[in-house]
Amino acid sequence: MTNLNEVSFSKVEMLIRKPVHEVFEAFIDPSITTKFWFTKSSGRLEEGKRFRWDWKMYGVSKRLRLAMNCLMK
Repeated sequence: MTNLNEVSFSKVEMLIRKPVHEVFEAFIDPSITTKFWFTKSSGRLEEGKRFRWDWKMYGVSKRLRLAMNCLMK
């Protein structure tokens, strides 16, 4: 797999018509998220924890750390 070694920042927004708890769980639980975003994850998302996402179809992986510094509207 190719590793992306650049420091990067992403901001995304979308309208999802589902209850908040379902949407939140879909993004932190890799057993759900791997059905629509990436193909493999090293584990459930938790603040401050390091994890890895793999996109096998592109031969790319990314090591990340979750930082919760956004405001909920």
